[in-house]
Amino acid sequence: MRPILVRLVGFAMLAAVAGCTSSPPRFGEAALAAAQSPRTWVPLAGAALLSVGDLDDSLSEWAADERPLFGGSAEGASDDLRDLAVAGYLATALAAPTERGRWRRIGWGVTALYAQGGVVEGLKDVIGRQRPDGSNDRGFPAGHAGVATSAATLGQRNLDALAIAPGWRLGASIGFDALAVGTAWARMEAEKHRAVDVLAGYAIGHFAAAFVAAAFIEPGLPAAELSFQGVGNGGALRLTMPLHPAR
Repeated sequence: MRPILVRLVGFAMLAAVAGCTSSPPRFGEAALAAAQSPRTWVPLAGAALLSVGDLDDSLSEWAADERPLFGGSAEGASDDLRDLAVAGYLATALAAPTERGRWRRIGWGVTALYAQGGVVEGLKDVIGRQRPDGSNDRGFPAGHAGVATSAATLGQRNLDALAIAPGWRLGASIGFDALAVGTAWARMEAEKHRAVDVLAGYAIGHFAAAFVAAAFIEPGLPAAELSFQGVGNGGALRLTMPLHPAR
C-alpha cells in the first residue's frame, strides 16, 4: 500500500506543477523559484556533464573503491545520515511557534517528502538503471539522496521561523547541507548509486521541498483539512486544499 501512496502523492505534485499556468500565480512563482534555485539546476547540470563519456563511471568507481569517508560502513552511514536529516526537519518544525505555522510545516513537509518519493519511485520504474553493485535495476535516481535533501531543505526553511542567534542558524543550516551531501556520497561509496543518480536525486528532493514550502508553507496558507463524512453504511474522506491565503 505504501509504495502506491508514495507514487500517487508524487504524481499529484507533478500535476500541480504542470498545472501552474492555470493555477493561482503563486503556484507558478513557487515552481519557477524552485527550478531556478542553484540547488536544483546545478546538480542537474553536473549530472548532464558527468554523462559525457565515462566520467560518471570513473568517479563512481573511484568512490566505491577508495571509500575515503565512510569505509566499510558506507551503506549504514547513508541510512543514518538520511534519518538524521528527517529527524532534524521534524525537530525544527516542532520547535516553530504555533503562530509561525508549526502544524502547517509538519503536514505539508511530510507531503513534500512523500511527493519527492513518488517522483523518484516513478522514475525508477520507468528507467530501470542497474545499480553499480548489480543488486537490482532501481539505480536512477537515488532515493536516499532525495529524502535527505528534501528534509534538509525543509529544515533550513524551518530555521527561519525560529528565534535563534544568526550564528546558530547558520551552523544548523550548514549541518543540514552536510547531512544531504553526506547521504548522497555514502550511497556512492556503498556502490548503490553512481554520481549521476545521486545528483538527480538531490535535485528532485530540493525541488519538491522548495516548491511545497513556497506554495503552501511560507505564504501563510492554512493547512489542508482532511475530514470524514458518513454516507449510508460507509463514509467518505474529503480533502480540502486552500489555494489562496485568507483575506
